[in-house]
Amino acid sequence: MTAKQEDSKASKKLFKKKEEQQTKASRKPARHVRITTRDVFTAFSLTFFESTGRKFARAFELEKAFNRAGLNVHPVKYGAETLSILFFSILFTVVGFLIIVLTTPLTVIQLIIGIVVAITIPLMVLMVRLLYPYMLITMRRVDVENELPFFMAYIATMVRGGYSLEKVIERISQLKVFKAIRREAQRVMTRIKIFGEDPVTALEKVASNHPSSKFRDIMLGYTTTLRSGGDVLHYLEIRTRELFEARATEVRGILNRLMSFLEVYIIFGVIVSVVIFVFFVVSAAISAAQALRTPEQLEGFSIDITTPSLYNFFVLPVMGIAIALAIHINQPRNPVGFGETYTVLLTWIPISIAIFVIALAVTGGMDIFMGRLGTQQVKSAVYATSSALIALSVPPALKYRSLLKGHRGLVKATADLLRDISEVRKTGLSPEKCIILVSSRNYRSLTPVVERSAAALSIGFSLEEALRKALKGVKEWFTIASFRFLTDSIIVGGGSPEVIDTLARFTQVLSELEEETRRRMRSQIFLPYFGAILLSSIPIIILYMLLSIANIPIAKLSPLLLVISLGSIVNSYMMGIIAGKASQTTIAAGFLHATILTTVSTIATLATFMYIGI
Repeated sequence: MTAKQEDSKASKKLFKKKEEQQTKASRKPARHVRITTRDVFTAFSLTFFESTGRKFARAFELEKAFNRAGLNVHPVKYGAETLSILFFSILFTVVGFLIIVLTTPLTVIQLIIGIVVAITIPLMVLMVRLLYPYMLITMRRVDVENELPFFMAYIATMVRGGYSLEKVIERISQLKVFKAIRREAQRVMTRIKIFGEDPVTALEKVASNHPSSKFRDIMLGYTTTLRSGGDVLHYLEIRTRELFEARATEVRGILNRLMSFLEVYIIFGVIVSVVIFVFFVVSAAISAAQALRTPEQLEGFSIDITTPSLYNFFVLPVMGIAIALAIHINQPRNPVGFGETYTVLLTWIPISIAIFVIALAVTGGMDIFMGRLGTQQVKSAVYATSSALIALSVPPALKYRSLLKGHRGLVKATADLLRDISEVRKTGLSPEKCIILVSSRNYRSLTPVVERSAAALSIGFSLEEALRKALKGVKEWFTIASFRFLTDSIIVGGGSPEVIDTLARFTQVLSELEEETRRRMRSQIFLPYFGAILLSSIPIIILYMLLSIANIPIAKLSPLLLVISLGSIVNSYMMGIIAGKASQTTIAAGFLHATILTTVSTIATLATFMYIGI
C-alpha cells in the first residue's frame, strides 16, 4: 500500500469518527434553559408593546440617555417594559379603586382622594421609569468628578514612572480604591480587548459620551496631546493642579446646597406640618362641637382620619425620601461602604417587631386590634412604636460608631504624615526608611496605622503589603486613597518629594473642608430636634384646648390623637436619618440621630399627655 493510499484511509477513518461524534451529540437531550420571571415579562412586553416601545424610545431619546448613563440596555426593550409596567399599574389601580367603590361606602373626600391616588400611581410609575436613566447620568457625573483629582494625580505619577496608557488604564480598572473611575477604565478595557481598538481611540469614545464635562475635556485633551506628541506629563500636572484648586470651591458649594435641602425639609416637614395638623385639629374640634348639640350624636360620633393619616404616613415620608435622594445625588461619595451596619439593621427587624408586640401587650394596648380605641390604647401605641424604632436603631448606631472609632481627624493627620514624608524624602532616604523614621512622631488617630506600617517594613514586608495590613479596618476613603497613591508613586515613580508634597497639600485642603463642614452642619443638625418637639406637642395641646372650651372629652377624638402621636414619632425618626445623611454622607450615620430624635419625640408626646391629663 502506497503512502498516498494510507493517508486517504486515515482521513476516511478520521472523518467517520467525527461523523459518529456529531451523531452522538445530536442524540443527546438539549440542555435545560432556565427561564426566569424577568424573561417572561420581557417576552410579554416585546410581544405586545414592541412597536409602541420603539416610538416611545425614539420620542424620549432613550438611546442617547443610555449612552451617557452607561446603561447597557436596549432602548426598545426598556420602552416596551416601561409601557407594560404602565399598563399593569393602570389596570391594578383602576380595578382596585372600582372594587373599593362598589364594596365600601365612601365620603366625598375619600372618593376624591381615591381618584387622585388612582391617577397619581401610573403617572409616578411613568415618571420614575423616565427619570431613571437621567438619575444614573447625574450619579455617574458626580461620582467621577468626586474621584477625578485623585485619578489625575495617580495617572500623572504612573506616566512619570514610564507606564504606557494601556497599562495605566488596566491597573486602574483593578484598583478597589476607585469606584466610578474604575468603571470607566473597565469600559475602556472592554473596547480594547473585545472590539480591538487602540487605547487612545477607546479612551476617546468613552470620554466623548461622558456626562461629566470635566472628565470629557481632560481626557480628550490628554488624547490630543498624545496624538500630537506634546508634553503629556506637563499637561497632566497642570490639569491636576487646576482640579485640586477647583475642588475646594466645589465642596463649599455642595455644602451650601446640602444646608438648603435640610432647611427646606425642616420648613415643610415641621412648620407646614404643624399648620396642617392644627387645621386637622380645628376641623375635628368643630365637628365634635356640632355633635355636642344632642347626646345621641356625640355618643355615636366618629371622625374621619383618612386625610391626616395619608399626610402623616405617606406625604411626609415620601418628601423625606425625596430630600434624602437629593442629598445623596449632590453629596461627594466614596467607595467605602458600611454594609455591616445595614446587616445589623436587617437582623434586628424581626426583633423590633417582637418588641412592638410585647410592649403593646404589657402596656394594655392589644385592644386596638379588637377595634377599641381610647386614650390608654393611644399611649400604649406610642410606647410600643417608640420602643420598636429605638430597638431597631440602637444596634446599627453602635455598629457604625465602632467602625468609625478613632477616625476623627484622620484626614488632617494623613496630610501631616505626607508632608513629613516629603520633607524627609528630600534628604535622600528611601521611602521605606522615611516611613520608619517618622513613625516615632505623634499623628493622633493615625499613629497606630503609621506604627503598624513601620513595624511591618522593619521585619521585611514590602511597602504595598505593609500599608495594606496597616490600613485594615480603616473606613476613611481619603486616607486609604492617599496611601494607595503613595504606594504606587513609590513603586512606579520612585516617590519623588514633589509628588508627595502635592498630595499632602490636597489632603490638607480636604481636612480643612472636613472641619468646616462639621462646624457648619452642627448648627443645622439642631433644627430637627426643635422640629420634633414642636411636631409632638403643639397639635395635641391645641386639640386639648379646643375640646376643653367645648367641654368635650378628648377620648372622643382618640383616632386623631393616635394619628398625630404616631406620625410625629415616625417622622422624627425620618428626620434623624436625613440629619445623619446630610452631616456624614451616609445613612448609617443617621441611626444615632434617629434614636435620639425618636426618644425626644416620645418624651415630648408623653409629657404633653401628662400636661393635658391623659
